[in-house]
Amino acid sequence: MFTSLPQTSEAFERLSWAEIEPWYRELLESPLVSETLQPWMVQWSDLSALVNETMMRLDIACTTNTADEERPRRKQRFMEEVSTPQQALDQQIKERLLASGLEPEGFALPLRNLRTEAALYREENLPLLNEDKALDDEYYQIGGAQMITWNGEEMPKTTVEHVLFHPDRAQRERAWRAIAEREAEDREELDALWIKKMHVRQQIARNAGYENYRDYRWQQLLRFDYTPDDCKIFHRTVEQVIVPAASQLFEKRRKLLGVEKLRPWDMLVDPRASEEPGRISDVDALLKQCLPVFQSIDPQLGSYFETMLQEQLFDLEERPNKADDGYNLPLEVRRRPFIFGKVNAITDVVPLIFHEMGHAFHVFETIPLPYIHQRKEEAIPLEFGEVASTSMEFIGAMHLHQVGLCTEQEAARLRIQHLENLLTNFLPLIVMGDAFQHWVYDHPKQGMNPEQCRQKWAELSQRYQPAIDWSGLERECGSRWQGVLHYYCFPFYFIEYAFAALGALQIWDNYLHDQERAIRQYRFALSLGATRTVPELYEAAGARFAFDTDMLEYVVQLISRTVEDLEAHV
Repeated sequence: MFTSLPQTSEAFERLSWAEIEPWYRELLESPLVSETLQPWMVQWSDLSALVNETMMRLDIACTTNTADEERPRRKQRFMEEVSTPQQALDQQIKERLLASGLEPEGFALPLRNLRTEAALYREENLPLLNEDKALDDEYYQIGGAQMITWNGEEMPKTTVEHVLFHPDRAQRERAWRAIAEREAEDREELDALWIKKMHVRQQIARNAGYENYRDYRWQQLLRFDYTPDDCKIFHRTVEQVIVPAASQLFEKRRKLLGVEKLRPWDMLVDPRASEEPGRISDVDALLKQCLPVFQSIDPQLGSYFETMLQEQLFDLEERPNKADDGYNLPLEVRRRPFIFGKVNAITDVVPLIFHEMGHAFHVFETIPLPYIHQRKEEAIPLEFGEVASTSMEFIGAMHLHQVGLCTEQEAARLRIQHLENLLTNFLPLIVMGDAFQHWVYDHPKQGMNPEQCRQKWAELSQRYQPAIDWSGLERECGSRWQGVLHYYCFPFYFIEYAFAALGALQIWDNYLHDQERAIRQYRFALSLGATRTVPELYEAAGARFAFDTDMLEYVVQLISRTVEDLEAHV
């Protein structure tokens, strides 16, 4: 019924728009009735997968080598010559399906998403959306070029950041100041990039009929289960419940470190350790050591990890001109995940490898879903996508010692650090970042002024992390927001991490009581892809989608109880 498509995205990328366009015309002109719906949907899905994977590969290429100027040019060419006209025809295809009144099986939620996307679409926004995405590469290039001279040797900033885990406070302070000095060199360039981003985003929102970019982005992110006002209530709840609990932990940290005041370079070090975390010199060997972790959690999850090892779907080595980022991206034609990041020490295993593997498991579990609209990254609710990843942090961390990644004592300390960090840094910083972004787009004139952004960030820091002493470092404190790539590259994709942590802690609590049942529920929820609402996905995983006072108090108690148990092994 339809003309054959290329079998790989590499072959697809070599085609001109003139060669690609007939496939879209075919979908617009072919009969669309109940008898033809299934093959029509398969063709559209497969064609969309080719576009999607090509774009993902180009994104990966730009982050794996930020110094190669041809890579962003190649990406830009594809966006301008193929992606822009493709989006215009894809819009017509969406409208055709919506007008038909037909609903493929398991497609109620994807249809809702398509209606939202179709309503947001404006042809005049296509070049602006491409410009916004192209500016991301400038951010990656700035970060990828940040080298620091440390002990007479030039090394990437992320390598020096691991000195912040060193027990010697003088070493930590020297490293922190070297990092801050290097970051300050890029401040003006990042300021200019921010202003460009803000202008582009405000114009995108106005073109789509929205007064501010936040309200436009809410629809673009397909957020149907909570509102901006709900987020602002959550900000206050975290301030009331989490900040006091965190202040107690900060005071314990201060005493363990034996310091008068906690300074910024005192945040990452393990106050219970006498030496710095073990460094990783052989990433491939480390990954092979991680295999038994996932095999012990669930044989099927272990087989997914083994597939990724065999097919070399990791890029985790530290090297110059590599973007300062960690991610999992789905390759929709191959139906495989790809994980990117930088592993320097044992402290990277849980937040990077285990976290991104949770996302990778999500990709594998959605393979049986027939249409890309039911499983693609942009359609799966981020609020649950991050549950998949964060759950693996808590569950995987329990198996570090069993498979020989570290000693029992080291594993206990790593888990304590991980759990306490959730209350002292993770939740407060996520809420700070979300509050910052709401302020930016609620007050776009001030938000376009980087100096006022610095003032706002300093104010939020005092509210959410009052225990950290920034005296004499006010400029550095106010500039910290520039180091968070989400604000530049993935606006408002941030609060999901906080919601997901609450969901993941519930799944982990289930795992503590009944491992087999917890993993069965976890995998089932992942397999649903984008076919259920956020509350329904949480419920399928054995959790509640809630972020009220009761939930936060439950989390504080669960973490406090577990840390107390673990401290007996330190």
